[in-house]
Amino acid sequence: MRKNLQKVTALLGAAALTLSLTACGGSGDNSSSGNSDAAAENTDAAADNVDAAEEETADSADTQESGGEDISGSLTVWEHNYSFEPSVKAVIEGFEAKYPNVTVDYEIRDDNYYSILATAIQSGDGPDLFWTNGSVNTGMSDYVTNGVCEDLTDKVDYSLMPEAAMGLTRIDGKSYSVPWLTMDTRTAYYNIDMFEENGWTVPATFPEFEELLGKIKDAGIIPISLTPNDSWALLFAFEPILAAYDVECTEGFADYPTPVAGDAVRGCLNKMLEWGEKGYYGDNWLGVMDSNEQVLAFSTGATAMMVQGSWEASTISENNPDLNYGAFTIPAEDGTVGLVGTPANGFSVNSASENLEAALAFANYCATLEGQTLWVQSQGAVSASEQIEASTDIAKMISESGKGNIYTSWQSVLSYHSENGVANDIFGEDFSKVFTGSLSVDDFCDSIEAVMDPE
Repeated sequence: MRKNLQKVTALLGAAALTLSLTACGGSGDNSSSGNSDAAAENTDAAADNVDAAEEETADSADTQESGGEDISGSLTVWEHNYSFEPSVKAVIEGFEAKYPNVTVDYEIRDDNYYSILATAIQSGDGPDLFWTNGSVNTGMSDYVTNGVCEDLTDKVDYSLMPEAAMGLTRIDGKSYSVPWLTMDTRTAYYNIDMFEENGWTVPATFPEFEELLGKIKDAGIIPISLTPNDSWALLFAFEPILAAYDVECTEGFADYPTPVAGDAVRGCLNKMLEWGEKGYYGDNWLGVMDSNEQVLAFSTGATAMMVQGSWEASTISENNPDLNYGAFTIPAEDGTVGLVGTPANGFSVNSASENLEAALAFANYCATLEGQTLWVQSQGAVSASEQIEASTDIAKMISESGKGNIYTSWQSVLSYHSENGVANDIFGEDFSKVFTGSLSVDDFCDSIEAVMDPE
């Protein structure tokens, strides 16, 4: 197994910072800078809060009671997206401080993550720890079936974790990953200075939101940054828009069986396509190749808004530390608001690791209050734990914008209520095709309906 791999850094160049959706495209290799002041501030804030957590979690695992000096070697960790790089670095630094004889390197595999991971594992060159989406899709389940993931049930102290987060870790009743105590929600980011300069205000109803889109377009500015080529980036825009488009439908996801591809879902998808035809995503939005380009366009002021995951706040700030931006929840017709929220999964341990003891120590460290605090606060994330305070104003703003209402994710229903999560696989493969025009809304929804559990 390969060791001591060189740490990756984001390759965002000055030229990329001029990206505009009116002339976009490229290979999708754009990513955020790893040297921003915002990321450093978040990491410093997390470190300031670790001392107290350190005392509370000192005896959370046998490996940590020894102080870590008896464990040595090197580890490689794989993460799937550059937006998580500040948190990966912060957790590694915290772990290495406790385990001075262990060196941890990391790689960010932003493109074709699962395919590259599978190839590395099959060749015996896989990382010691790696991210998966947990039980949300079939990725971790397939690895468990093939003996790739170490059973962590009795090897990691999960006492800090709520049941909602633990569900992500389990396959057939056993745990194979460590979740993160972030509430991965979705939000509408907006450029505060641009809004103030043009006299725009945050909408109070869904009709006002649509009216705002038209006003921004009429001002010669692209209203929303969106890529049609990434099913997951599209999901994180679709879910909060659906929650505003039809509150009753979204509320129903918490109590399956409920229609997951019925009139509300079809109507919302057609509404989003209508917005594309009206130019609300830019004239050349079909050329926005991935979520990196989408986030970069908003970060650099090419668009007024972006509807995307709460975790992208750190990337926005890294791309442009001077950007004055806020966040709001898209309201329903009657003004109702709520956050679509899901827990976040973290790392699994490779059973074939040549340094399994150190890998398990790292997994245990991730499960401690100290490790979780570093991750959540350096991410600038919305916290899912009362013991961990959000570190940024934007995270607090996102949390407050939902007014305490939390909705179940549409995509999670696909995962948990279809055999082996096959509906989620269909989503991953075909959702972007709806937006690029190669698959109709009805054909996509019919294929989802056909595989959902009847009860």
